[in-house]
Amino acid sequence: LVTVRDIRAGGRDVKIARYAASENATYAMFAGGGLKWAEQQIKNGRYLVKPGRYATKPDLTGLSCDWAPFASRRGEILSLLVEPRDDTSPEVFAALARRVLQVFDAAPRRSHPLSRDNAIPRNSARQVSADGWAEVASHSDFRKFDDGLRLTLDCTPEEIDSVEAILVAARARGEIDFGLHRQSHALMTCLVPSGRPDSHLHFLDGMGGGYAKAAEMMEEGALAAMSSRQPERAVRAAEA
Repeated sequence: LVTVRDIRAGGRDVKIARYAASENATYAMFAGGGLKWAEQQIKNGRYLVKPGRYATKPDLTGLSCDWAPFASRRGEILSLLVEPRDDTSPEVFAALARRVLQVFDAAPRRSHPLSRDNAIPRNSARQVSADGWAEVASHSDFRKFDDGLRLTLDCTPEEIDSVEAILVAARARGEIDFGLHRQSHALMTCLVPSGRPDSHLHFLDGMGGGYAKAAEMMEEGALAAMSSRQPERAVRAAEA
């Protein structure tokens, strides 16, 4: 709906990388500010889709939600969203993202919300082999980047507090907006099958509101920051 030509004319770009969730499964990550710009334009009404009438329902064959919620093993499941402000350079945001990830990366798989041995199918009559579950757990999107960080992690409260302090300081400097939400369990929301049996993907979110709650906090923080900048802008305009 929104062309890359329009995005580039708006001063942004769409850069795509493939992230290896495992040896067999990959998914896309995006940078360049283009997705965020396109979302803003759509919300502002620049690109509209006429309402239509559809006689048939979409084909959801292959989509499934087969797993019970996954309890945190380390304290809390964190849903975290972090987005750069429009005038924040990619280098500054990348450095901040590295600081955040370093807190959670003290050991391999330490913050992964799915353990290698806690699979519980909703249908208790089903059995999952250890190897089969290890493959499922490794094919999950608990880390995403699409012009911002999108994380669903299993963390200690101290780790979350440390990251929140980093992000509060960065927001005060005018570099980012962020939202986070703590909850007790993670959810595997669906399975997207693939032409190759060993390259399926599983989407993760928090059970207590997850990304939706984190997005609410981020929006509230952005509005508050915008309001606090209004007097400064008015002074600058008057001086000009």
